[in-house]
Amino acid sequence: MERSQWSWWRVAATVVAPVFGVTAIAVVVLLLTDAPDAVRTGVWFGILTGGAVALMLLARHFWRLEQTASLSEIDILERRGAEAYARAADQLGSDKAPVRLAGLYALERLAQVDGQYRQTIVNVICSYLRMPYAPPEQAGDTVGDVAERGVRIAAQRILASHLRPADAELFWSEIDLDLSGATLIDFVLANGRLRTATFDRAHFAGEISFAGTQIAADARFTNSRFVSRRADFRGTWFAARTDFTGAGFAGDTDFTGAKFNGEAVFAKVVFAGAVDFSQVAFSAAAGFRGVMFVGRSEFASAWFAAETDFSSAAFSKDAVFNGVRFDAHVEALGAFFAAHCSFRGAYVTRNADLRAARFGGNVDFTEAWFATTAMLDGGRVRVDADRSLSIWPLGWAIREPKDDTEARLADREGAWGYLIRTNSLDKPTPVKRGGAPPNAP
Repeated sequence: MERSQWSWWRVAATVVAPVFGVTAIAVVVLLLTDAPDAVRTGVWFGILTGGAVALMLLARHFWRLEQTASLSEIDILERRGAEAYARAADQLGSDKAPVRLAGLYALERLAQVDGQYRQTIVNVICSYLRMPYAPPEQAGDTVGDVAERGVRIAAQRILASHLRPADAELFWSEIDLDLSGATLIDFVLANGRLRTATFDRAHFAGEISFAGTQIAADARFTNSRFVSRRADFRGTWFAARTDFTGAGFAGDTDFTGAKFNGEAVFAKVVFAGAVDFSQVAFSAAAGFRGVMFVGRSEFASAWFAAETDFSSAAFSKDAVFNGVRFDAHVEALGAFFAAHCSFRGAYVTRNADLRAARFGGNVDFTEAWFATTAMLDGGRVRVDADRSLSIWPLGWAIREPKDDTEARLADREGAWGYLIRTNSLDKPTPVKRGGAPPNAP
């Protein structure tokens, strides 16, 4: 703390000393002379005033000393923290895996002790994980590869251990993760809490779990790759916009019971294995335009509160929408259902636009209810396969192709007929449903 122009000793010299000097002279005069009472009162008042001023200056002096000592202590602590941070960060750049591990744990200790460093240290760990690294299936078997893998797994576990609110002493709140382009091995963040999560172009391998995790702001997984047998997003809560555009899932994917409070974008995603969206709640718009469902897809009892888009989506295996509820416009223009497609018990309160959709297997709309007539204009149905189990919405029937030319589709094998409207356009009796489903956010 810098001294002001009027520091304590200057004030003492210019104020206190004269006051005490005058007071001393006055006391001597009073003792040697017979002064009137008024004079005596004035002198004693001056004495008291001088004493009060002196005490105030003395108190201010000790207060300034205390403040200086406190600031000095804070400065020492900050300097120590900065030095510890610099040393640990330098260790991360070492070519020796044990030294890098020591740096990681030193950073973790610093973040645990001093909250002001937490987001910065998380950023450093994320930056380390974003450094180029060959995925496990491409890496060699050298000692360096194995050691680096261990360091990376340790870094992931440090992040995961401090993002779970179940352990209040270890929990770091309001954390942003940016792992864009990172290679993540056995990334398990179950029951975590994040503010934002950015995994654009990330490469996930091994065990993958976000089950029960809550992300308070935007979550991004654009062009990410999941090469594990299973990606677990059960019960995950995405509170804001979620973007999986261009992502690829090599194995099974499970979103059972997940909640999407913001817009959910799955455009051009490839699900190579089975995918399960059962009982998922979409509170805002949901986009599945151009998605490739290579394995079985399950949307049983899912709830779509806003507009939903499945246009140009391709379902190579069974697609199950039993009990699904669409509370807004749903669009599946040009969607392709190669195998069994079931909308048994589906509930559509707005328009259902499936124009130009193609159905290669049996279709089941048993007990499905549409607020308006389902739009299947231009729909094509494969007629050279067994369709004995198909049940279409009221008002629609299949017309056989007139000749081989009309039966062909440019990009599909087999003979294809047309869906046409009939005279039976009566809507079924509405099924009584409650408000939002129990899994709604």
